[in-house]
Amino acid sequence: MKRIAKLTALLLALALLLAACNGKSAEGKTTGELGDTLKTMFFDFSVDEASSPAEYDGYLPADGNRLVVCTVTVANTFGETLPMYDTDFQLQWGSGDADFAWAVDAFNDQLMPLEWELLTGDTVTYEMLFEAPADVDRFMLVYLEQYVDGDGNEGEGELFNVNFSV
Repeated sequence: MKRIAKLTALLLALALLLAACNGKSAEGKTTGELGDTLKTMFFDFSVDEASSPAEYDGYLPADGNRLVVCTVTVANTFGETLPMYDTDFQLQWGSGDADFAWAVDAFNDQLMPLEWELLTGDTVTYEMLFEAPADVDRFMLVYLEQYVDGDGNEGEGELFNVNFSV
């Protein structure tokens, strides 16, 4: 997947997400809360928990930042092994061009790996560690469906976001 294209699409869609923050679903996007299972064309996922610890396994946030830890469960419903990346998910907290974070690179077995395979029928649970501004407490974990069809054309499906506070 092209990460730059994904980032651009996510940022462009953020304004629409903020407007629909309290809706369960609308055309082209689905919104959930902690514990909700969201069904994409490839997999089901949920954000089971979210917290903001002072440190995580010895990792400390930069000055002015806080840590945000999301426990994410992903179940393959596609029928084929799926290539997955920690950048499939993004933490967002506002409408600005810099109001997002990618996960910290995995440094233990609990954190979602940078790149991994989700086997057919498998369900896995990983933590995702992010740094965000210390003064923010309302977040969204976002996933945008992106794919290449049988003719080699790139496409986008729905945008999924899970709203939570820490």
